Amino acid sequence: MLDTQYVLGTPADRDDIIDFANYVFSQAHVPHDFKKLLPKTYADGVEGIEQWHFLAKQNGKIRGMVACRPLTMHVLDKTLQYGSVGTVSVHPYSRGEGHMKVLMSLMIADARAKNDDLLFLGGQRQRYNYFGFEQAGMALSCSVGANNVRHALKNVDASGVTFSELTEERPEEVDYACRLAQTQPLHGERPRGEFLAIMHSWNSCCRLIRVDGRMAGYMMGDGRELTLEEESLLPLVIKALFDQNPGRESLSLFVPPFCTERVRFLARLCEGVSVKPVELINVLNWKNVLEAFFLLKAGYMALEDGEACIRVDNQTVTIRVKDGVPAVREGGDNPIDMEHLEAQRLFFGVEQTVLPDPRYKNWLPLPFYISTADTF
Repeated sequence: MLDTQYVLGTPADRDDIIDFANYVFSQAHVPHDFKKLLPKTYADGVEGIEQWHFLAKQNGKIRGMVACRPLTMHVLDKTLQYGSVGTVSVHPYSRGEGHMKVLMSLMIADARAKNDDLLFLGGQRQRYNYFGFEQAGMALSCSVGANNVRHALKNVDASGVTFSELTEERPEEVDYACRLAQTQPLHGERPRGEFLAIMHSWNSCCRLIRVDGRMAGYMMGDGRELTLEEESLLPLVIKALFDQNPGRESLSLFVPPFCTERVRFLARLCEGVSVKPVELINVLNWKNVLEAFFLLKAGYMALEDGEACIRVDNQTVTIRVKDGVPAVREGGDNPIDMEHLEAQRLFFGVEQTVLPDPRYKNWLPLPFYISTADTF
């Protein structure tokens, strides 16, 4: 067995990191070019990426890798520091040597040392259960068909709606979209200088929406993120997406549960609605995370008064709702002991939507959500 070093990347590793990712994912899937696929992370000019890549090296060559990109999430007036995990990979000739276990453990320990509030990633559920990750959150996937639009929106005149790709050739449009993104009740930070790279990652396009010549919103991909200045414009935009694409048969829109006006409209329009988990998360700071998402839920639902105390990961927190206003504090008496995965399923899993635990009133599940743009 070759001696293995587990290290953080350095600037000298940058090209090798990208080459390794391209090779492993191209071997496992379709050909990959991470500079083009993820410009927000791997494009030339993005500085400092090496310092959050954990590497397994043998004879100076990378044999395994886990990256954890540090990011910031705003939930109303609360700020959470989170790590988005990606490019999890092992060389095909080195699988079974245990590199992933070591790298994931190092990454999680580093996140704790940096006082991150939570981690999240996308991947096979049981594989990442071993490392403390569990499915969380929910998004409504709303499928709108051409017949839905033809009948339900037949009197909507969308001739004043236009779409144009966001480009730095029209910086005022990018400025507008960037500002609008930061007004949402839950959003990741998207610095202006990085905005276009963020919005065009994962092979996405991002288009500005104008209504009668006025900037009115933007759309990333084909419905993955649709942000409007006024929610009343949604029927116009949907109608225009069909009118301007005569062969279109359907449109899928992803909607978080706290966008209540959109949920109500689409529930009356679309052909089908399904509820899907958002990501796999690993909560590190229970007080901060629960506080943020309880406040978010109280913003669109009247929460019943009550109190509960839990202990998980040696952290004790008390949740109290009084006059509909939630508060979460550290400490408390007679806590309910919970396992880490169990607690994540309780507070953020979809099970509570149909099998609610009466000890937690009408509080659960909490509305964790993250846009694709704010992931790795």
